[in-house]
Amino acid sequence: MFGICTMGAYAEYLALKPAVVVKKPANLSFEEAASVPVASLTAWQGVFDHGRLEKGQTILIHGGGGAVGGYAVQFASRAGATVITTARGDDAAYLKSVGASQVIDYRDGQFEKVIREKVDVVFDLIGRDTRTRSFPLLKEGGQFVATQPISQEELAAHHVSGAMMRVAPSAELLGRIARMLDEGTIRADVATVYPLQDAAKSWQDITENVSPSGLVTARRRSHGKIVIRVA
Repeated sequence: MFGICTMGAYAEYLALKPAVVVKKPANLSFEEAASVPVASLTAWQGVFDHGRLEKGQTILIHGGGGAVGGYAVQFASRAGATVITTARGDDAAYLKSVGASQVIDYRDGQFEKVIREKVDVVFDLIGRDTRTRSFPLLKEGGQFVATQPISQEELAAHHVSGAMMRVAPSAELLGRIARMLDEGTIRADVATVYPLQDAAKSWQDITENVSPSGLVTARRRSHGKIVIRVA
């Protein structure tokens, strides 16, 4: 079984409600399964429930190399959308392999000068000035989804809709995602696995590699989810 624990999961045993867990896909290791729920549910809800992405539309995903971003790219591509994402250039091959049509290296230039046509949805997993620079790229009436606070005044000024989102546990949705993983239509992505005794180091490694703008600048492997092995 796997699912979301709202009280934290650095423990060998947890008491969970059946409504938040589903059967683990047989083709995933326990470490891979642990990387799935929060990231994949956030991605799905951001792209479809909040972004309202439809087949034939274009979505811009900031932070495609992260755990949430990687799933967002896969879900959007699988739904028949054109996917543009910003990430490290090192992650371009991976992101194209899971469905990205265009990968823009955020370190080499300004994404707003590279994207030629306006998009229907922006899924911003970065925030700060990335949000400000993204608004002009949205079509009028488009959807802006963020994981950081966004004001209604900003949305109104650019004639778009949207808001900050938070992941909502859903066994029904996680079950659908588990079936996709089992069928191989999407794939899990684990960046690094740390033993429990190195949990503090895992956080240190993340925070030491975050730039002032909030972007992860380096990691043992730049894309994917970091996992703690408890036992």
